[in-house]
Amino acid sequence: MAFSNRLVSPTSPRTDPAAAAPAPRNELWGEAFRDSALGMCAVLAAIDGRIDPAARMRIAQMVGAHEVLGRQSTDDLRNLFEDNCARLIMDPAFGHAYVMAQIAKSTEQPEQARAVVRIGLIVGRIDGELDAHALTVIREACQVLRLDPHEFGV
Repeated sequence: MAFSNRLVSPTSPRTDPAAAAPAPRNELWGEAFRDSALGMCAVLAAIDGRIDPAARMRIAQMVGAHEVLGRQSTDDLRNLFEDNCARLIMDPAFGHAYVMAQIAKSTEQPEQARAVVRIGLIVGRIDGELDAHALTVIREACQVLRLDPHEFGV
């Protein structure tokens, strides 16, 4: 069941038998990637100091459909995303620093770091084109992850 459905109805059971046994590749992409990816989603979702419910739902659907994140516990995904968003809204400066530290968890895994940036590009374009604020956040994430923003066209 998609993350978005669980966001609406957290008591719904997951019935997909394939979801119970992650593929070997997914075992290598654990909590650090999850934390980084959801940090990226949250910092882009809360870029203007609030989170639009429609954008929240689109992000939830994107996360639920992601080949690696979609196999994670949807309750954990939702809680982590909501915690990051709450931190960003309640104290923007501290929340931003906290979420950037979450994003930095993938620094030592270049493949995962690149996947986090690609997720950021998708989330940044969720309402159309990347705006200047989203580009700034993605460039900052690239710096934190020790990646060249030009590699991603930003």
